[in-house]
Amino acid sequence: MNTLITYDITIRHTEVKSAMKTKGYADAWTANNQTYYLPNTSLWKKGITPQTALADLQQVIQSLNSNQPANKQIRLERCAAVEWTNWAAIPGDSQRQ
Repeated sequence: MNTLITYDITIRHTEVKSAMKTKGYADAWTANNQTYYLPNTSLWKKGITPQTALADLQQVIQSLNSNQPANKQIRLERCAAVEWTNWAAIPGDSQRQ
């Protein structure tokens, strides 16, 4: 199963996204010779459940918050992880960081 996760966090977006990518999440996919890019705080991964995706994100944030002062603490404001089976998309451009 493919799982799509989308989230809003308060700070340190690039660090969270990079850490999720080291866990095998991606922000794009290719179909029919076209690359499709997800919105900035959305990722997907093959072979996991939505519950695992949420747990991975929470673990990444907890790890990045470890030993950080209060003003550097990431807060997960909202998140949804869903089984991703059918889709329609506009390709978009790759994310600029």
